[in-house]
Amino acid sequence: MLNRKNRTKRVIRLTVALLVLAVAGAAAQMTPEDLMPTGRVVIPGLPTTSYMAMPPTFSVAAEGLDPDGPDGLPVRYRYLVKIAETADGIPIRTQQEYLLYFADVLSVDDPDWSPWLDLPTPPESITIQVADLPVDTYQFLSVQFLDQDGAVSDPWGYQVGTAHLRITSGVFSPFVLLAEQYLGQSTTTEMSFEIAATQPLNFSWTATPGTGAGSIVSYRHGWDLVDVDDPNDPGWAVPPGVGSANLYAVERAFADGIHTFTVRVEDNLGQVRIMIRTLRVVPFVDREYQLPLLVLDQTIDSNVQNWPDQEGNPRNDESYRNAWWHFLAEGIGGVAGLNWDRDWFDHTDFVTYSDLVKYQVVLCYAKANVAQTMFREFRPIDDVDRYVWLVPYQAQGGNLFLVGGSSMESVLEAKSNYMVPMIFTSPEDELIIGGQSYVVGFGTGVEPDGTQYRRGPRMYPYATAGIAALDWTSPNTKYIYNRTDVARFDRNVDCVGLKGLVLAPDFKTNHLIGPGVIADTLWTDAGIDWPDVVSAAADTLELFSLTFPFRDDEFVDANLSSRATPFAPQECTAGPAGRCVEPMFTGIARYDYIREYYWAQGEAEWPHSRYTDYELDTGCGPLALTDYQGDPRGSARTNDQTYGYFSYTLIQDKPVPKADVYWGFDPYRFDHNEAGKAVQWVLQYFGLQINQ
Repeated sequence: MLNRKNRTKRVIRLTVALLVLAVAGAAAQMTPEDLMPTGRVVIPGLPTTSYMAMPPTFSVAAEGLDPDGPDGLPVRYRYLVKIAETADGIPIRTQQEYLLYFADVLSVDDPDWSPWLDLPTPPESITIQVADLPVDTYQFLSVQFLDQDGAVSDPWGYQVGTAHLRITSGVFSPFVLLAEQYLGQSTTTEMSFEIAATQPLNFSWTATPGTGAGSIVSYRHGWDLVDVDDPNDPGWAVPPGVGSANLYAVERAFADGIHTFTVRVEDNLGQVRIMIRTLRVVPFVDREYQLPLLVLDQTIDSNVQNWPDQEGNPRNDESYRNAWWHFLAEGIGGVAGLNWDRDWFDHTDFVTYSDLVKYQVVLCYAKANVAQTMFREFRPIDDVDRYVWLVPYQAQGGNLFLVGGSSMESVLEAKSNYMVPMIFTSPEDELIIGGQSYVVGFGTGVEPDGTQYRRGPRMYPYATAGIAALDWTSPNTKYIYNRTDVARFDRNVDCVGLKGLVLAPDFKTNHLIGPGVIADTLWTDAGIDWPDVVSAAADTLELFSLTFPFRDDEFVDANLSSRATPFAPQECTAGPAGRCVEPMFTGIARYDYIREYYWAQGEAEWPHSRYTDYELDTGCGPLALTDYQGDPRGSARTNDQTYGYFSYTLIQDKPVPKADVYWGFDPYRFDHNEAGKAVQWVLQYFGLQINQ
């Protein structure tokens, strides 16, 4: 009886024998044709059933295989170029005609075959160069391979061993993709754009060789060329070449005029592509020729029903909001020279940079919405920034007065997973909690020369408005840093919502604001925020009323979360105390308003006289309250934050050296008379005349 070791040896010997027999049987079944080399012409995009258009001079590749050759390759190759015509001079134009007549045109004994050539190293780099074929002719390009045993490939397979070509000219220049950070990218040869004065221009490009070519041998670019065919034109920015400096243009900007940018790309066959971008620069308008005030509606408020008054009227609708803003144009208190029909644009109107530069001041009431006609041009797309042409206007054209809850958010990409506060200098891009990614920074961008930069400090809120951080009172679509509940649950609007505005004492002093010019405190309008007014009058005012809807007011340069990312207010030499931002209005949270109301009524123990700590924490939210006079739940965290401010970032080159003004609240929502007076004061600060 065989032991286990002997049985194993017999199995191994039997397996080896069977494998040898199988290999021998397979070899015996192989025909000579199975061992012949094969080959093909390699042309990208070569159709299988019809000819391919090619230029008169071109380079193509070829490749061969040999089943029994060294490394599976043949050892030599040759090629043949023949005009595709019958003996009667009739062009062979189709696959069917090829099958009928190729044997009359092509032969392995043709003396026009090239000599047999050794395969290059590496073998896949076979290049066949063809020059000066007649235009408007059909041609055959055949390739044949020879193996070490003397066997040859069949060269006559249609669009395999033989390529069927039609020779033409003028359409085979390099393929060029010309890009500019804000104008976009395109392969179109000529395009025209209208751009803003001083708009930065950063062009870059990539190219692939034209049909039949092997490489790009020259890139060149320049501005305002007189003659693109003149290599010595003074407009060329660089000599021709293929270095990194030939692939992008140094940043340029223009104050006015029409300017052309040209890129010339040439491949190794001398095929040239010329790309031209014509730019009409909209110049700044001298202040003496500007109109006084442009009023822009960028609040999508058609048929909005969420602020009903006591009679059920939709006070958040455009029919009410737009009517209120008419105080700027009607009689005493209006802006001198303002024509409402001419100088007011609805949110449905298309606004351009050309519209802005006609005016000394632009007042825009806005609220973030993807349907905004102007701001949607400014929002980044897929984390790629777009040009905000408000910037050159603010820098040298005039002053901006931007107001509204979520008005600054209008320039940010619409995302549902932001974590607040949004810190523009943050090196942190995302925070992952429980497998869910949240946006906590703005990532990096890439310059045309390949240099990376952090996007946050270049974005409009930081670079132009001068703020370092941005937050909202109780947003529906954002999260407080390191929290997975939507912010409105962590900071309930009933407690943290903006109820009143306090004119900052330092601001009042700095700007010599006299008594009654701007109220020291502005409260919400009694007709809009009527539930609290009615309840206070009836002595039934409740903290958790579920009737206070104002949750999207913006405050700046504060961190009300546990986020450890450091930031500091920006510094500007022109600003008071050397700061870019000067607070104008700080906020009174509804929680603090109610506290002061009950304290004035003699209920000094409020809120604890009415609510337990548990009720306050769960009702207001775990991140809503903070210490006040020793009470850890004595005040809302949003109280006393900066909701309205002056920005001195771009004051230096303005026609009138005045700060731009940002209010992160809708003045229409506050006492109409007092809010209107505050708006008028800002317009007078800009130098506009108010009718007396």
